[in-house]
Amino acid sequence: MARTRTVRPVLVLAVLCLSLVVVTVQISILNVALPSLIRDLGASETQLQWIVNAYTVAFAGVLLTGAALADRFGRRGVMVCGMLLCGVGSLAAALSSAPEQLILWRAVMGVGGALVMPATLSILVNVFTEPRRRSGAIATWTLMHATGSFIGPLCGGLLLEWWTWSACFYVSIPLVILAIAGTLLWVPTSRDPSAASFDVLGATLSTGALTILIWGVIEGPDKGWTSPAILGSFVLALVLGAAFVRWEGKTSSPMLDLSALRQPALRASSISLVIAFIAMSSAMYLSMLSLQLGKGYSPLEAAAVTAVPITLVNFMVVPFAPRLIARFGTRVLVSAGVGTIALSALVIATMTPTSGVVLLIVGFALMAAAFSIYTPASTEAIVTSVPPERSGAASALTQLTRQVGQSLGVAVGGGVAAMGFRANFDTADYGLDAADRDLAGSSFTGALDVVDRVDAAVREAFLLAAQQSFVIGVRYMLVICAVLAVIGAVYAAVAIPRRTRPSLGVELDAGTEPLGGGIVSEPR
Repeated sequence: MARTRTVRPVLVLAVLCLSLVVVTVQISILNVALPSLIRDLGASETQLQWIVNAYTVAFAGVLLTGAALADRFGRRGVMVCGMLLCGVGSLAAALSSAPEQLILWRAVMGVGGALVMPATLSILVNVFTEPRRRSGAIATWTLMHATGSFIGPLCGGLLLEWWTWSACFYVSIPLVILAIAGTLLWVPTSRDPSAASFDVLGATLSTGALTILIWGVIEGPDKGWTSPAILGSFVLALVLGAAFVRWEGKTSSPMLDLSALRQPALRASSISLVIAFIAMSSAMYLSMLSLQLGKGYSPLEAAAVTAVPITLVNFMVVPFAPRLIARFGTRVLVSAGVGTIALSALVIATMTPTSGVVLLIVGFALMAAAFSIYTPASTEAIVTSVPPERSGAASALTQLTRQVGQSLGVAVGGGVAAMGFRANFDTADYGLDAADRDLAGSSFTGALDVVDRVDAAVREAFLLAAQQSFVIGVRYMLVICAVLAVIGAVYAAVAIPRRTRPSLGVELDAGTEPLGGGIVSEPR
């Protein structure tokens, strides 16, 4: 017998935002702990990239699968399963004693996040049926996405003042428990009635293509871009990606409806998001390393310089996003937001080992303004370009573009910075033997490994030269980020239609009714 319950959209949105914060905090909280991982676990630069990217690679690889599972079996249940994986992965990661273990459990957490993230947005779209309220809910969702992403480093910095890096994982566990309880109590479920079967082959092909592509980008600087392993990974990723597109075009139950990509707003917004997140995530990742390793900031100081201005600007700008979208349209906002990333990257690129923080704060504030402008606009364009019952796939596409951009940003950014370091750091004049010279010249973490073996008379000069070389490498990538952002802004201005039409109708599954604060009959 069906039980009637009153569904309160405000409570639903609160739970969805809490779940979203848990997922996004897990992505960013480790950024300030990277030097601690070098000291405590002996992590190399490549392992650092994998510790950061294991989450986002697993997240991106499983996103489409997570959305398909949610559409097929019900979004609330899949969301709860994802939160459980996040909690278990957090506990195990906190107990890790080696980089390889931490990479593994970060991947588990990424799978959990991939089950949660698309479900939150698709439930939101199905709950908030009136266009103006939906636009406001998406803006709030975006604000919480930004809040989780940017308070993560601040929380991590505070925790590292008193505890070890393990606390960055323990802190998620009570939030996971609270989110699961709220989901079971207040969140209704919905599904795609047409999702008759699960696309196993599509899930396998998409996961394989994305994972192998990111692996090749991360390992390229160490193994050599022309090595058989790297070239082979790119070829294999391309083959699997082409097979995925071909299969999705002919199967009766695709996990990603490729016909949706014919929508100009969806296609252009997705591509612009990838470009924007490559630039922004690379700038954030490298800036956090530079502040701590290149300028000697503590984790809390580095987080304060980045997270505080970003969070303040987000809270000031995002609430106005629905009004700005209605006034200017998505094309103007996406293009202006992505273009602002270019300016922020160039401002941050003025950083030197001895420079002050004023320009850095300005740069990160500009980055926050960019995020606050283009993310709600592009999200609105994507999720309103498809019928509401397909909102799971649209939600997954939104997150897929972000995670692919984030993964590529960290991987490419780390690689370019490492190459810049190697090109600028001369180890010949510091009295090191051949083995130590090779190690010091290979990477900044290698230079830190041998600094204690450098003669005391030149040790300070050695460290300063290594820091300067690392910051120069970071500057190379920041300039590349600016160029990418300009390209993305121009593309958005040309490719996104002048106006997008929001989808007005919303349809829940057979067990629910549209939610406007009214009564929902939900089978038990």
